Amino acid sequence: MKMKMKMKMKKKMKKMKMKKMEKKRKKNNNNKNKNKNKKNKNKNKNKNKKNKNKKNKMMMMKRI
Repeated sequence: MKMKMKMKMKKKMKKMKMKKMEKKRKKNNNNKNKNKNKKNKNKNKNKNKKNKNKKNKMMMMKRI
């Protein structure tokens, strides 16, 4: 009887651990994705800035 209980507990513990690990992994993945998105956003921002500057330069040239 006791042995069976122990086994059940072990199984439960394993399941719990697995769930925890799964959660952790998901969280990490989410964080990675968030960071990726942030980086991309920044890249785009910089790109836009550069383009704006180019346009402004062109406009300036035309004005002169």
